[in-house]
Amino acid sequence: MEVGSFYLPVIGSREEIEKGMAGKRTDLYQQMLKEVSEQVQYMDEHGYYGMGTTEHHFHIEGEEVSTNPVLLNLYFGMQTKNMKFGQLGNVLPAHNPVRLAEDIAMVDQMLGGRVFAGFARGYQPRWVATLGQQIDGMASETELGPEAYDAFKNELYYDHFDIIMKAWGNDTFSHKSKHWEIPPANTYWATEDLTRKYGQGVDENGILTEIGIAPPTYNKRMPDLFQPFSVSEGSIVWAQENDVTPVTIITNTAVAQSHIRAAKEAADKANKPYRMGMTREVIVADTDEEAYEIAKNGGSYIWCNFFGPFGFNAAVANPGEGPFDVPNNFETMLERGLVICGSPDTVKRKLEKLFTDLPCDYFWLFTYNGLISQKNMMRHYELLTEQVLPHFTDRIK
Repeated sequence: MEVGSFYLPVIGSREEIEKGMAGKRTDLYQQMLKEVSEQVQYMDEHGYYGMGTTEHHFHIEGEEVSTNPVLLNLYFGMQTKNMKFGQLGNVLPAHNPVRLAEDIAMVDQMLGGRVFAGFARGYQPRWVATLGQQIDGMASETELGPEAYDAFKNELYYDHFDIIMKAWGNDTFSHKSKHWEIPPANTYWATEDLTRKYGQGVDENGILTEIGIAPPTYNKRMPDLFQPFSVSEGSIVWAQENDVTPVTIITNTAVAQSHIRAAKEAADKANKPYRMGMTREVIVADTDEEAYEIAKNGGSYIWCNFFGPFGFNAAVANPGEGPFDVPNNFETMLERGLVICGSPDTVKRKLEKLFTDLPCDYFWLFTYNGLISQKNMMRHYELLTEQVLPHFTDRIK
């Protein structure tokens, strides 16, 4: 099992956030860069798989300032030697897929092949509608209605994914769909003779037939691919069919096990390797009491205030419950297993049960850095690394 940390880069403590506009403060952003750098350098020395960062824009409140995950990947990757960096994930419907394929490939070259890639559909209209408005329909959730809008985003997601796979998997490629024609029809290339000599993708009349990104990914490799957060059986099946590792956040054991069964069946049917990822917020401290106090003031503050209103409590809902039927508080997150906290022995016992019930290939630590002091964060990683994780994986040194 590989272990990584999935960060929502929090700018400042809860107290700083509640002063207002924390995301606009240079001092707090610089503090985040410094503290997270120390954390990833520790992980890099101890066998962690990687660090993932989400994509969200305009978070002036400071709760998750991860405007450009690819750029953050480069920043932290340049300070490390071993672990991988990637996005959990880029919101594909709002991106130009060719540009995104180029950007990730460039970072993969700069980090010597230490990049993975994750793709999501997007749920925050404040930025998805704003940045995606040049794509006809992306700013039309109210007009289309929730179901039609989700279907439209799915359509773009699959289309953009196909384009990125072609860009990474071929020296040159073409693509024609409802939304894209690559290259555009009848595009004349003035240096057709040069391209015929030293490249490819132009016909005898000088019309482009294919394009290719340069540079490619490191040694033309295909990065590890992830899909956070997979909460439906359909999305998990699609991921298995397309060599993408789904990352589940579902806490109900019976529901999650049904997803695992569906994923294994899909992988077998498609003759693909089965892989599953999972995420939980884990807090380790010297005592159960200390860990509880740290966790209570940690990620649940962001979850309940910034995720709950978007329906994220579907992750902890039991069969028959809707996302807004679930009590939106820390106690629920803890009782239902989204948060795992305690001393090393306590966390070890909880993880043993979790991995027995829901085995996974990638375990992502849902990490809210700024809400926990740097001293407590580093102690958490130390205890986790030395006393907990070696019981479940030989990757951690």
